[in-house]
Amino acid sequence: MRGLFKRGLCAAAFGLVAAFGLAPSNALAHGSVKLEQDECVFKIGPTSMHFIAYQRTGEEEEFCEVIAQTGPTVIALQAVTDELRDMAMGVRIIKDQGGEADDLAAATVLKLEPKIYRNGIMTFEYDFKDAGRYVALVTVRDDLGNEFVSRFPFSVGLYTFWGMIEYILYGVGFVSLVTIMWLTLRAKSGKYKAGTADQPA
Repeated sequence: MRGLFKRGLCAAAFGLVAAFGLAPSNALAHGSVKLEQDECVFKIGPTSMHFIAYQRTGEEEEFCEVIAQTGPTVIALQAVTDELRDMAMGVRIIKDQGGEADDLAAATVLKLEPKIYRNGIMTFEYDFKDAGRYVALVTVRDDLGNEFVSRFPFSVGLYTFWGMIEYILYGVGFVSLVTIMWLTLRAKSGKYKAGTADQPA
């Protein structure tokens, strides 16, 4: 009994370590990021910008290259440097067709003309109806008329390899936790029965 319990405990502990210690972070699974991380930073002209997405449903987290699901999504383009705060910022969201879009207008799902945002953050919302790959064509324009355009590709509602691995590992962790509890209760029950049997009649 003790040997079985120890083996079960070790197996369950290994499962928990795999699920919670080695599971890929949300940054890999969903593209979740924090502002100080650089996975969502892209170059545009002489400066850089953050791309961050939030969703009104589901988990309360931020997304980057991989937006978890379709539906209403708030996207924030945040200036990294003060220089960009003085430039007009605009964006065009297009469906990624695997190359340069022959008809940019037909591929466009949202377009916002450049304007200056004094807080350095351009925020907008779009309801993604279709899962797929998209590209944000971000434009900045200074007061001299110089214009810079940068591409930021991202996906919406697509299952990823790391996402599937994460759910599998969390499932292993849950099963391992239940196994630990079951083995612990069974061991305690066995000790209680043995102690009762040893008591004099």
